[in-house]
Amino acid sequence: MMPMIRFAYVMAVRRAVTGWRLEAVLFGGILLAVALMASGVIFSDLLSNASLRYALQEATPKETNISMRSFSSQDEPSTTSGRRAAYQDRLNFAQENVSSVLSPYMKEEALVLDTATFYFEGQPGMDVDNDSRPRGSVVYMSSFGTDRVTLTEGSWPSAENAAASEDTPVEVVVDGLGLGLLGMAVGDVVSIFPAASYTDPPRLPVRISGVFERVDPDDEFWYGVYSDFSLKNDRWTIVPMFTSEEAVINRVIGRYPTLYTDVTWFYYLDRENLRANDVRDLQTLLLRVENDITFELKNSSSSIRLDMLLSDFDEQLILARVPLFLVVFLITGILLYYLALVAGLIIRSRSSEIAMLKSRGATTTQIGILGLGEGLLLGIPAVIIGPFLAMLVVKVLGNVFFGLGGGADEISGVPVVVSQGAMILGLIGGGLAVLVFTLATVAAARHGIIEARQSGARPPTASFLHRYYLDVVALGLILLIWFQARSRGAFLIKSPDSTELKLDFVGLLIPALLLLAVGLVVMRVFPWFTLLLSRLAGPVAPSWLVHSLRHVARDPMVPGILIVLLTMSTALGVIGSAFSSTLERSQKERALYSAGADLRVRHIGVSSVKPGGRLAENVAENPAVLSATDVFRSNGQITSTGFSDPTVILAVDSAKIADVAWFRDDLADGNSMSDLAELLGDGPEAPKGLELPDDVIGLAVWVQPTGLDGGANLWARLRDANGVYFDSWVGTLGNQGWNKIQSDISPVISAGRRQASDTLRSTLVRPFTLQAFQITNRLGGFGSDSLGAIFLRELEAVTINGPVLLTDFEMSDGWTVVEDFSRPGLYALETSGSAGGEQFPISTRFSWASGGVGLRGLRPGPTEPPIAALVNTEFLELADAALGDDVILGLSTYAIRINVVGVVDYFPTLDPGDKPFVVLDLDSFEAVANQHSPVPAAGTNEIWVNLESFSADLPDDFDHTGAIGDADKITEFMRELGVNVRDVYDAEAMVASRVDQPLVNAGWGALLVLLFLAVALATGSGVMLFSFLDTKERQTEFALLRTLGSSGGQMRGIVWFNLFLIVICGVALGTWVGQLIGANLLPLMELAEEGERVTPPMALTTNWLSLLVSYSVLAGVTLVTVIWLAWLSAKIQVQQVLRMGDAG
Repeated sequence: MMPMIRFAYVMAVRRAVTGWRLEAVLFGGILLAVALMASGVIFSDLLSNASLRYALQEATPKETNISMRSFSSQDEPSTTSGRRAAYQDRLNFAQENVSSVLSPYMKEEALVLDTATFYFEGQPGMDVDNDSRPRGSVVYMSSFGTDRVTLTEGSWPSAENAAASEDTPVEVVVDGLGLGLLGMAVGDVVSIFPAASYTDPPRLPVRISGVFERVDPDDEFWYGVYSDFSLKNDRWTIVPMFTSEEAVINRVIGRYPTLYTDVTWFYYLDRENLRANDVRDLQTLLLRVENDITFELKNSSSSIRLDMLLSDFDEQLILARVPLFLVVFLITGILLYYLALVAGLIIRSRSSEIAMLKSRGATTTQIGILGLGEGLLLGIPAVIIGPFLAMLVVKVLGNVFFGLGGGADEISGVPVVVSQGAMILGLIGGGLAVLVFTLATVAAARHGIIEARQSGARPPTASFLHRYYLDVVALGLILLIWFQARSRGAFLIKSPDSTELKLDFVGLLIPALLLLAVGLVVMRVFPWFTLLLSRLAGPVAPSWLVHSLRHVARDPMVPGILIVLLTMSTALGVIGSAFSSTLERSQKERALYSAGADLRVRHIGVSSVKPGGRLAENVAENPAVLSATDVFRSNGQITSTGFSDPTVILAVDSAKIADVAWFRDDLADGNSMSDLAELLGDGPEAPKGLELPDDVIGLAVWVQPTGLDGGANLWARLRDANGVYFDSWVGTLGNQGWNKIQSDISPVISAGRRQASDTLRSTLVRPFTLQAFQITNRLGGFGSDSLGAIFLRELEAVTINGPVLLTDFEMSDGWTVVEDFSRPGLYALETSGSAGGEQFPISTRFSWASGGVGLRGLRPGPTEPPIAALVNTEFLELADAALGDDVILGLSTYAIRINVVGVVDYFPTLDPGDKPFVVLDLDSFEAVANQHSPVPAAGTNEIWVNLESFSADLPDDFDHTGAIGDADKITEFMRELGVNVRDVYDAEAMVASRVDQPLVNAGWGALLVLLFLAVALATGSGVMLFSFLDTKERQTEFALLRTLGSSGGQMRGIVWFNLFLIVICGVALGTWVGQLIGANLLPLMELAEEGERVTPPMALTTNWLSLLVSYSVLAGVTLVTVIWLAWLSAKIQVQQVLRMGDAG
């Protein structure tokens, strides 16, 4: 065996020396495989660590640091030694259960020992009642060194003072503000005594030994002790006194053994040196520490938010690694294919040599060992060099792209190292490369010299897989895996026993498997295609083209394999570019969809300046506003099915919403926002009501109540010319028999319940219209719960010129009940002769039963038609309805009818994954709502604004500050209009917060460059190697063609044809396949940070500019190869080649 190994080594070295060009190509392929596979791990580590650092830098001190608190209890011994022992137990617990456990991840810790509050006395201005007396606790704070505080006057408390006698004043230091508040000087002595828990407590003398100031009050170190420094407010003057730990234990607790004390520990996270690999271990330790504090430390509490921050980071990191693993798996697949191609081409060039060895007695195993030796000779150096080359490439790309993206600070100090995982993956890459080369050698060694010459004379047109239809089996398996992955719906899965998200590695292999499937199909179809093309071109094409086509049809294997490589490489570029552009666009559109418009402002629905809630017209007068529209949002219930399912109601101004709202046509099956708005606007007209005279000042009507209590009232629902709805009291219904009730129009509006409004009276615009009458059980009440009826006659409008008859109510025609759609049939309206008395023998009778909701009354005109509505699919399913059906929609105190005129699963600001939703026309909804609501609707509660300075198509270098400033100005302008603003959704700021994440963008940029390098190097070297070997193999053929009279141009056409056929077919097919795979994989990518589907769904976007760069590189490689081939063909010596052929 050893002689064989030595022989293999010698042969490998000789081949490396004599055929160094081919060996260099093979070594480059192996090195490329090792480096790119290792770079995936190295880059993943860099991205993870940089992302963690970014998250930690953006977090607040409370989110990253840990605090633990323990206070003294009543059951502790009331002696100094007992208190000291209890304090020491707490210190021991902190050291053993927290400090020693978390120390690898913390940069510092601090302890604060704080006592109960003391009162000051003994100085001028301190002899006041206790409520006004200065107060403060005695505090010991560790890490109170010169790097954080500066002693401006005096000295620190001495160690000798901590052990002094009771009569010696305790030395303390105070901050500069405290010294001023006390009105004292350094060296002054003051007495203090506990503010609680003692009756006539003994006094403790303290001396101000020094004054200090904090070096940086905003230092993270002080985040939990802001209240431990001096302050003065309207109630108290607080001056804490700082001293040594021994002084607190010996002097203060020694004087007051039962004094309340509080010990707090602060642990400061080492944000700079925490690594992503440490996150899981730290999460485990944090859980352990939290449990220990809860169950083992008495009277304790803790503040640990770091675990939540790390959990969020973990989830985001998993999502960020989805595209990373996709790219790594794709590159790995393409590189393996590339290595197989290169190995096959090299072995093919050595087929005569291998056949000769075989004919001279070498076994297949021996020839395989020769190939293995050659592979190891090249693979071992590649495995050693590759990971470090990958580290260098990743470091350069990281610095360049993070720097360009503004994230240089996040990676400064983050080491780029060759981890164990990178070495393992690099070793796997090298091992696979050697294995591929060895298998190719063994496959070639199966044939002797006779078979080799036969295959050279008539090359096979199909591979082993295709000859035995194994490709069909492979395609079936790939399709099965694909459908299983599609059924799971994402590249992430959840464990059955937990909600933790995990990567679905089988699903992540899908793109690589799909590319493999495409390759199998190409290799199956390409021989048929070239054969058909050669036959069609025979009668009409020039001789050089016919010859080239027949050559490819006769030997289609190698060109087909190279087309597959180009197809895979181009498809990889298209997929990577599409995913990068799609994810970036998705981040923008998620923000725009959530905002709804350039600026969305939620308010309470009532303005102190303008009643009615319609404020968009006033906002639109601002020069920075292009257009604005009012919107109403509320929660409701779907009640048609007999159950109450929650839903979201959005009422929009159908005439203006298309000018303001952001929308994407594919979200509504190709319908634009204008189309949707037109569907809403084409609904039936809203109730117009009964118009009153311009000079109306009151209403009067004859009534005869039946079965009503003495507090019943009649109200009129009115509407002014601007669409403002209001109520006006008509009179009481407590009197029996026919009586005429009359009242001036006195507008009241709603702010939860009816409220009179003098402002409203002065702003209403005539003419008014009567919308409905309502019967209530008391002033301002919502209805009457018992059975009842009321007879009506002669409704008059009271004017300054006398009464004007509006309707005589002799017949009920022209009036209808205000139907309670949630419980129809409770109200009735009829012409009746049953009223008591002879004054009105015939009248209109309105009666009702108990149990209804909403406005109880009658209205002029017929029952209003249902409102046109857009709903999502879930709404239809819950309502058990279809397009064109009517559905009952319940609100808090009334119900309305809607008619489904369209189905849209996405509408700005509405998340279909949260609740079903319904979109209505604002004018129609407001009119119908005010027909049914017990009190006038308060108006809209949102304003959507289209800003002059905002564009949804944001360039990458867009300066957000201008638009954000305009949004702030518009918001302030609204407040000046009297709008009580609740929430502000600034689309520009929301887009900026999502898109301006240099880590994400830089990470994708570097990945694309990494991908591009793989494509360019693999494709370029593969094309050039094939062209070189093909030209070399066909030298005799070219020489014969020259002797038969072929011109130089025809020869160049023959030489170049294969190259152009491969490049054109590969690039065109790869572009189409990349788009196809990208579109099919997109649904699996649609996951937000919480693991839920993103809203709106992603739209596949291809960055053709970046692809143009890739195509340009391929064109450059092709051009160089063309020139090179022209040079090679020109160097062919016809006589010499023919002489060598005769000799052979």
